[in-house]
Amino acid sequence: MKVFLGNPQLKAPQAQSATSSNGSSFLSQPLGRIGYRSRRVGSLIFLSSGLLLLIATRLFWVQVVDREEHLSEIYRRKAEISIQGPTGRILDRDGSFMAVTDVRPTIGANPRLIASPWAAARALSPDLAMSDDTLYGLLTKDRAYVYLKRQVTPEVEEAVRSLEIPGIEIRQETARLYPNGKEFARNFIGQVNIDEEPLNGIEAQHAQTLAGKAGLRQDYVANTTARSMRLPGGDLNYQAPEPGSDLVTTIHAPTQYLAEGILKQAVEESGAKWGTAVVLDAESAEVLALVDIDRGAESNEVRVAATSGAYGKTFEPGSVSKTFTIAAAMELGEVSSEEIFEIPSSYQYADKKYSDPYSGQELAVAEVLAKSSNVGTIQIAERLGADQMYHYLKAFGFGKYSSGNDDIPSLPHESRGRLKLPQDWEGTDLANISFGQGLSVTAIQVAAAYNVIANDGQYLAPSLVRGTLSPTGAYRPFAKSSGQKVLSATTTKQMREMLEGVVIHGTGTRAAVEGYTVAGKTGTAQKPMIDRRGYGDEYTSIFAGFVPVAEPKITIVVVLDEPEEHSAGRAVAPVFSAIAAEVLSAIGVPESE
Repeated sequence: MKVFLGNPQLKAPQAQSATSSNGSSFLSQPLGRIGYRSRRVGSLIFLSSGLLLLIATRLFWVQVVDREEHLSEIYRRKAEISIQGPTGRILDRDGSFMAVTDVRPTIGANPRLIASPWAAARALSPDLAMSDDTLYGLLTKDRAYVYLKRQVTPEVEEAVRSLEIPGIEIRQETARLYPNGKEFARNFIGQVNIDEEPLNGIEAQHAQTLAGKAGLRQDYVANTTARSMRLPGGDLNYQAPEPGSDLVTTIHAPTQYLAEGILKQAVEESGAKWGTAVVLDAESAEVLALVDIDRGAESNEVRVAATSGAYGKTFEPGSVSKTFTIAAAMELGEVSSEEIFEIPSSYQYADKKYSDPYSGQELAVAEVLAKSSNVGTIQIAERLGADQMYHYLKAFGFGKYSSGNDDIPSLPHESRGRLKLPQDWEGTDLANISFGQGLSVTAIQVAAAYNVIANDGQYLAPSLVRGTLSPTGAYRPFAKSSGQKVLSATTTKQMREMLEGVVIHGTGTRAAVEGYTVAGKTGTAQKPMIDRRGYGDEYTSIFAGFVPVAEPKITIVVVLDEPEEHSAGRAVAPVFSAIAAEVLSAIGVPESE
């Protein structure tokens, strides 16, 4: 609308005639036209103010009074965000931390906000220990967020923060940490991936107990074409996450540390492919130390294994198995420790002739064990027969999981070993099995079996966890194995004396520990060939025993696979001695009288 104020240079436009009662036209009067239009403008202003007030009132009603019902679904949505509950800690028997969950900084970026990806990549590469090209590839992705490096050290976080690169983001996320170092007892503890998902070991076996209970946050989130953005003040509901329960293990951290160092040195010096050592509390069969050392096939590096070979790797036990053959025969009254056996130059059993270094000699049963006579052991096994031999091997814990429950392994990937049913034994099976060929075992099975003799003839399933601690600090012990009587007190006493003789004047003299009486047995097991029947030129060397003899406190098994010096008396017995000496001191066992 144009308004003319009587400018002499301009003429008002002609309007249609509107004649008043005195004959004059309203529109022909300039002052009348101005007044009319002013009234219209005023009306519009009044209407606009009212409309604004109405809109403001409506917005207040929608956003505050009836917000949830009237917010546009195009604009917002409800988002449920799960908040991970911290994983429980893993403790040794005395409460020392072996695995904990804490927060660690993670470096990420919004590539859409990186002004110069190449310059940013070059600036970040030294601190993140990543190549320029790798970082450049990440920083040029068409995404709102990319990980650059997760769970870095605080020092790396500070270095990246000091660069002040727009678009670089530092977030805090939970991480599994190992206070004693990543290698310490990792074969037992196990590992988790970067998202704390368990992979093996105790972490996997007890994942449900350790797992935290997730929390929940419900938010209003705005939808845009680029991303979702949390609305300020949009919290609808919040449930705090809860940490998982702690596991209190049976491991004695100082014993574990000492045994790891000794066995690692033994594998390095012997040239063995791998080694394992188990230390049990003789009274409870709790595992005080569980050590597995591997040699890298290509790198030749010797380090703590990622998984437990003591539970997962099988081997033929060799002469350590003679202990169980003789113990079973004595328990059934088939032989006595003083009975004499003649050792011929050649002994025929089924279709095979067996020879012996002690041919032509007469050996008492105790000497058969101390000198490790194969022929003497075969003669004793003949009195047992296949059924009784199988029964006692089963009773000692072979051919089944060490947990005591044949359906539940103690650790992921635990092996039952191999023990054929007696009806499947044929040919030379009885003879071979009597001295440790034709069956396969694990180190934890051997430890549990020798612990029967150390623990007054009672078989107890080796345990790895003592109990749990709830987030509130309530301790709940795990149920203990009730055990199974395998040998009488009389047989147990006789077997202890005979095994002590092995260390005093038999094949295990290098297992002696100064100041203590030691009982045990060597085993030098020839390894079966993989591609055909028969045995090759490689050996597994084993020593199993307990100390002190009269009142055993610890049972120890040491295994070296393919050491250059394969005689167990020379290769493994000294390792047993070294571990026993350190552990006895660490747990405060007084010297034998």
